[in-house]
Amino acid sequence: MSKESSEITAIREIEAAGRHRRPQSQTIASATEEQTASMQEIAASSQSLAQMATELTQASSKFKI
Repeated sequence: MSKESSEITAIREIEAAGRHRRPQSQTIASATEEQTASMQEIAASSQSLAQMATELTQASSKFKI
């Protein structure tokens, strides 16, 4: 087998591996997007709960125990 033939074979193998990995990369990218959106929702919920806790503390401070 000539050097040129070996190089062409290697290039074809790399190309095939790239085609195989492309769908996996897209799946990972989609999962990462979903996780990012979920984390943003959790952060927003946490901020909302913190605000509610502050308001509750202020409201309850008006009462004497």
